[in-house]
Amino acid sequence: MRRRGGALGTEEDAMAGDGRRRTPVSIVCVFNDLEVRTTCLDRSIAAGLRSAPATEYLPVDNRDGRFRSAGAALNHGARLARHDVVVFVHQDVYLHSLAALEQAAAALQDDPGTGLVGAVGITATGSVAGIVRDRVVRIGEPSTPTASIDSVDEVLFLIERSQVLAEPLSEHPELAWHAYAVEYGARVRDQGRRVVTHDLPLTHNSMTTNLDLLAEAHHHVADLYPALLPVQTTCGVVRAPHDRSRWRTVARRRRGAMTWLRESFTAVRLARRDDLRVHDVVLGDIRLTIDDVLDRVDATGLDVVNLDLPATAAEPEAWDVTSLTRRGRDVSATAATVADLAGAFRRREHGRALLVTGVDEAAIAALAPAMRGAPHLVGVARDTGAWILCCPTPPDVRATWPARRNAPFGLRPRTAAGPSAPARSPGLAPSHRAQ
Repeated sequence: MRRRGGALGTEEDAMAGDGRRRTPVSIVCVFNDLEVRTTCLDRSIAAGLRSAPATEYLPVDNRDGRFRSAGAALNHGARLARHDVVVFVHQDVYLHSLAALEQAAAALQDDPGTGLVGAVGITATGSVAGIVRDRVVRIGEPSTPTASIDSVDEVLFLIERSQVLAEPLSEHPELAWHAYAVEYGARVRDQGRRVVTHDLPLTHNSMTTNLDLLAEAHHHVADLYPALLPVQTTCGVVRAPHDRSRWRTVARRRRGAMTWLRESFTAVRLARRDDLRVHDVVLGDIRLTIDDVLDRVDATGLDVVNLDLPATAAEPEAWDVTSLTRRGRDVSATAATVADLAGAFRRREHGRALLVTGVDEAAIAALAPAMRGAPHLVGVARDTGAWILCCPTPPDVRATWPARRNAPFGLRPRTAAGPSAPARSPGLAPSHRAQ
């Protein structure tokens, strides 16, 4: 295969320390917010050039709405690219390893049966393949070559340049800003090639969840590839029209109720480990509420510790990031073990919050002594697991999580916590705690 020269380096492939081949990539990003792009993607690429100096970076400016779809903007960037593999990535992503991108690019080139590689995707059974940090929480499982991937997420994916020039991303208006990677993956699979994921350390510092016209995008994919349905995606399941019935909705609600019950029983076990009352454990996805919680407790910043992010021997600090910004607050994130974390509760900087994710019952029990005297919450959600949030002041649980869906068995705290609440855990007497 012919190799092109990079924007910043030589034409020759590099070899990773573990012997895996690497090849330079062209990174293409369509952006509408220069500050977000500068503080996330630009900063991470600048930091990574030492290990991957041939990386080419092609930001595509869409602040004036020149491009009516992500596909149109990204196709434009691909036409400008110099390298054989193009990486399409969101503006609010921090890339922890450009070397890992080069390894994924080489693996794509070396496997003619693969047509699309993503950082994170969904298998045919609905599990998440590939590990990323989504806002503040680790999601996914390590990628495996044998996993059958239905689709990859648009956050980051790789395609050979020759392929995307011959078969561009869809520019259809119904796929304007949603599911364009889902459609491309379905196209690849329809042609008999594979869609895979590759472990690419990244932090997606997303501030919003935009679901506008998502259903229309999924319907468009369903119309194009009926033989592949259903298609699992990170934003739901693409189904045939006859499979979107009222009974399907009823079944989905039933599954939701069972999830709530399982989370409630998990809350009971977690509460026992921390000597909390069960109804002071939150059932909620902390990714969606972390900024609101920090607003309510007047936190000046946030330190995130993921207990279940893997660190490799070659890159022990592969998941570290500092000075990300969320609503004007400084955010740092790292991966650690429970043993590493015990002292962090006592060393917290005044005014900053500490969020620990990936915890289990054993971790809660081990950390409980260190958390005594510190205002904190314990929460759990099916998609993100259990978490601990230590705050400068006691958080108002009922104000932040008002729905009964957010309370184990629907039992919410009788009173909202306030600054005058006990520092450890607001509320009822010990006789009402989990037994």
